[in-house]
Amino acid sequence: MQLNSLGIHLYKLLQENKKLYIYIPLTLYWVVLFTATSIPGDSLPTFGISDKFKHFGAFFVLAVLLNFALHFQTKSLFIKLNSFSVTYFVIIFYSLFDEIHQILIPGRYFDWFDLLADLVGGIMGILIVRKIIRLYKRNMVNNPELY
Repeated sequence: MQLNSLGIHLYKLLQENKKLYIYIPLTLYWVVLFTATSIPGDSLPTFGISDKFKHFGAFFVLAVLLNFALHFQTKSLFIKLNSFSVTYFVIIFYSLFDEIHQILIPGRYFDWFDLLADLVGGIMGILIVRKIIRLYKRNMVNNPELY
């Protein structure tokens, strides 16, 4: 029950402060992500973490931020209503772009398993956001006086 309450509070916090907690972090994160993937392979710090775990984590965070940004935006009703699908397609295309882009970076290369780790991380991020949104909506329907 505490996890449900945490998800609902998180949703409300993000919704009320989307610029500070979603839009700005998404922009900065995406710039950092692109910059990190542009570093030559022999200059990369390893931190003792598996390369696939880094890919998973990077695209997990990207998917969470992007999915919330698309869900909370108000310019396109289609994107808002289909934020999960739109996020997944953006993750697919950006993952492909990222792997192809790395071919041009010394010491980096295209790796199908990196692409798979990117996509799995993206899917997990989308599923987490989906769960939080559903918890919020279900609670809003059952307890409208709280909102």
